[in-house]
Amino acid sequence: MTDWKMYSEIQQKKKEGFKKTQAARKLGINFRTVNKYWDMPPDEYALTLEDTRTRCKKGDIYEEELVSWLKDNPDMSSAQLYDWLKERHGDAKLSDRTLRLYVAHLRIEYNIPKRANFRQYEALEDPPMGYQAQVDMGQIWLKKADGKRTQVYCFAMVLSHSRYKFVYWTDRPFTTQMFVNAHNKAFAYFGGKPKEIVYDQDKVLAVSENSGDIIYTEGFQHYTSIMKFKVYLCKGADPETKGRVEAVVKYAKYNFAKHRIFDNIDDFNQLCLAWLERTGNAKVHEITKKIPAEVFALEKQHLMPVPAYKNISSSKSLPYIVRKDNTVLYKSNRYRVPKGTYKPGLKVNLLIDKGSMVIADVETGEIYARHKISIDKGKLISINHQERDLNNKQELLYQKAFKSLLYLDEARVLLDAIKKDKPRYFKDQLGVILRICEEILDPYVIRQALHYCVEKKLWSAGDFRSSMEYFKELQQEPHKASPLKISQIPSKYKGNNPKVRDINEYKRAMKGCVADD
Repeated sequence: MTDWKMYSEIQQKKKEGFKKTQAARKLGINFRTVNKYWDMPPDEYALTLEDTRTRCKKGDIYEEELVSWLKDNPDMSSAQLYDWLKERHGDAKLSDRTLRLYVAHLRIEYNIPKRANFRQYEALEDPPMGYQAQVDMGQIWLKKADGKRTQVYCFAMVLSHSRYKFVYWTDRPFTTQMFVNAHNKAFAYFGGKPKEIVYDQDKVLAVSENSGDIIYTEGFQHYTSIMKFKVYLCKGADPETKGRVEAVVKYAKYNFAKHRIFDNIDDFNQLCLAWLERTGNAKVHEITKKIPAEVFALEKQHLMPVPAYKNISSSKSLPYIVRKDNTVLYKSNRYRVPKGTYKPGLKVNLLIDKGSMVIADVETGEIYARHKISIDKGKLISINHQERDLNNKQELLYQKAFKSLLYLDEARVLLDAIKKDKPRYFKDQLGVILRICEEILDPYVIRQALHYCVEKKLWSAGDFRSSMEYFKELQQEPHKASPLKISQIPSKYKGNNPKVRDINEYKRAMKGCVADD
């Protein structure tokens, strides 16, 4: 709304008896604009409008420069243009908001629209039958019968060739154990498992991508080691790789779940299975132009059989709370778990078998401790040193040093020998090794020093440091390298001249030894 049209409509609302606030609300403009022109006569408004059109804008002093930049780089943002002005002219004589409005004016006046960048995608060939499935998760808010809202979470798996789908819902966020159980339900629904499953990077299955050396959660790692399927973890910002299952999650949320009244999760899953049979897997797919259920009848024959899976959370396990003092109370005795295990509300499973106990995380299956069950009462049962959780500073330093030593077998020999020989100073010894490896990053030097120390049985970080320095010097200037001296002469003995004996004394001593024989 501009110029005379805006002014006329403000005056019309005034004649109709509206108040300024009501007029602003009806016209959808700012109250201050209405207030400015409410009592202004037409001739004064005409002068004001003419002055506005002829008045110079603050950005006009930069017009030529800005237009030149915009023509060369049409996708430049006003924020970047403002920064360029400050870079070339110091403090710009206008605010960033003023410049943003001025740049918008220039784009219209000189017909320089901002180019939209579109990401390019490439269609992927369908994998062979039974080879690949894709998995993803989602959530949606639903109404309950009492009018309240609740959030439900879905797990979706789709076979990439046939587009045959499985969807499973829960009323709480997925944990690793729930994620594993959802796989079991999907495999039971399909009657087999694929050779490869594609996943997004989610905390319930992966701790870190680690530049390709993926670190999985313990529960999921345990599951995949039994199920023997290949895991393909998508990289960040890579939606096309698992686009099939993302479409399934969206389809399940907005075609099945949305607008339904949620009663309980079991009934909701039953309704979802019926929807899959009726619609999700029975309608012609928009891309393949085939019915997923019909193609699946052939693909099912190519799926692999599912092995039996027994999780740590078996029927013999019992859920218990970890107490603030990092103990679990069982039959009047307190059983320790490693320090730092406790978190508010953390539950563990106690797997009881033939007088022994395994304490494991309910969600991930991670084993915290193993104990023999005590027949006494009121005892505090400690963790055996050999079975203590090694996730402490010394173990972390050990692994870091092992990594710095290139994960070589001789590195393990050296570190273990130092630990045995100098247990009280092992952390200090590891620190020395880490520092010298950070200073000298040459893999050749590290290998040579390691080999020398192991061969000579030099179980000391100081000896290893001396070896590193020697082999570095030898590699850089072979002809100037000084002999390797692991054991230096103490300073207080330097300069002393040993006593020289006459050789005849040794001859007489040798004759005496022969005579005695």
